[in-house]
Amino acid sequence: MKTVVILATFHEWQTLGHNRNSALEKRLAYLISKFGVQTLMEEWSEKHESFAETFATKAGVHWVDVGTPPEPQFRTYHGPINYPGHDGTLPYDPDAPSLNEYGPFESQEARENQIAKNIKAEMEGYETGIFIVGVAHLHSLFAKLRFNGFRVIAYSWLA
Repeated sequence: MKTVVILATFHEWQTLGHNRNSALEKRLAYLISKFGVQTLMEEWSEKHESFAETFATKAGVHWVDVGTPPEPQFRTYHGPINYPGHDGTLPYDPDAPSLNEYGPFESQEARENQIAKNIKAEMEGYETGIFIVGVAHLHSLFAKLRFNGFRVIAYSWLA
């Protein structure tokens, strides 16, 4: 049975040049050594360079972005309520505390279903992979990957 090792964390820490890159490197190297990982997959945005892509090259493992393209069916709410570009249920409010709305549900579900399909396709050529994902998707993608026949082992890194 093919294995996907999930590492759920904050997306910001995945950005090349973030001050948490060395801590992310330590965790990825550890998981690669313990599980014999051959591919490093991540839910990623083309807006920034990925630390994991740079790390994978150095570590000698394949890297791939298994995220979704910027298409309407995958569009989610943007920014916290107190950010001028916020477009969620509540209107922009400069006096609101910083809160990020999760959703819309249909878009998040479409994103996760596509990510699960992308992982299934990527894993055709590999036995073991690491999947870096935003912490909000840990439980639901764990379930989707198990449903697709993978052995899933999940870790979170939040501090």
